[in-house]
Amino acid sequence: MEDQHLLKEIFQRYINNECTEQEIKFLLEHFKTDNNESTLRQIIVDKLNEYALDDFVAMPEMSRTFDETFNSILQKIDTIKIKDKEGESESISIRPLILKLMATTAIALLIFQGIYTYYKSVNKTEFNKVVKNKGIKINISPGSNKAILTLQDGSKIVLNDAKDGTLAQQGNANVVKLANGQLVYNKTNAEPEKVMYNTMTTPRGGQYKLTLPDGTEVWLNSASSITYPTAFVGKERNVSITGEAYFEVAKDKEKPFRVRSSNQTIEVLGTHFNVMAYADEDAIKTTLLEGSVKIVKNNNEASILKPGEQAVFDKNGSLKIGPALVDEALAWKNGYFKFNRVNIKYIMRQLARWYDVDVLCEGNIKDDEFVGTIGRGENIMQVLHILELDNVHFKIEDKKIIVLP
Repeated sequence: MEDQHLLKEIFQRYINNECTEQEIKFLLEHFKTDNNESTLRQIIVDKLNEYALDDFVAMPEMSRTFDETFNSILQKIDTIKIKDKEGESESISIRPLILKLMATTAIALLIFQGIYTYYKSVNKTEFNKVVKNKGIKINISPGSNKAILTLQDGSKIVLNDAKDGTLAQQGNANVVKLANGQLVYNKTNAEPEKVMYNTMTTPRGGQYKLTLPDGTEVWLNSASSITYPTAFVGKERNVSITGEAYFEVAKDKEKPFRVRSSNQTIEVLGTHFNVMAYADEDAIKTTLLEGSVKIVKNNNEASILKPGEQAVFDKNGSLKIGPALVDEALAWKNGYFKFNRVNIKYIMRQLARWYDVDVLCEGNIKDDEFVGTIGRGENIMQVLHILELDNVHFKIEDKKIIVLP
């Protein structure tokens, strides 16, 4: 860990033209070891991601340039290994090779820094000129805290319009909207006559936070819903969802917490996890942050998920477990989009939910992979403008976005 920290420091100094020849030699010597390729890969990724932290600036070029940079470095390292085996003096070859190697990386990073600076420099006035010249009316705003609460009797409360305070009484719980917009269930002393069920639904362009009667916290993404009892009685805590939700489950060893979605059930005692179960996606994805969860398929086949892992349950019934990209899975909850080698259709499905727009793809749309990060508070026109720089084109008709080849 200490060596990796030192590597990153030296790598940054080289980018700043502050690196000595001895430090450059140290970098190359380190990466000549085969088992350190993963360290090299991570350092490049981390550096490129710095420039894409606030804006979707990397696009497919980030993925392609990473591959080119990484492969170029490996080729130069292989050249040095061959020279070592042939008995040539490293003092003759190492300086020109390391300079070419690090120059390649530095150029790549400068390219991204330039792209990043370009987007940062496009001020609101300049952006509005582009939009005006295209004849586009900006009426597509990003999502916000919006949800509808459906009570046991079928009556509905629009939460974003409701005043703070007690909204209803359901069984032995008062339904309360807090000043921060969050919904909570406060128990009363009354005994419930029967178990009541409520449903919270977020529209496209909405999100909301809910605290369940047992203290479990739930963040609900756009175009999603959760159905739950207003009091957890008996030996289980069962809820069901559609769409996407992040859970921080209150611990209760006597009452397992179960989340049901299409074709699977997640069983936990107390843990933090995210589940994405949109009907228009190819798979249900469950990402675990801490604790452990059991994924149970409808045929009762079960698998255990460990922290840092993701279960992918596809529509063919196949369940695969592997390392999770936690930042990507939780990006929506933390206020941004994060894309890691995904195609334009996947991106547009996310944008459609958050910006409440319809998306239509016409013609033969390229299957390029995109990499990057962008805040969910950005105007959708800025997002589309960035995507267009990689030869993706859009036509906008009211709240419909048409993707063109």
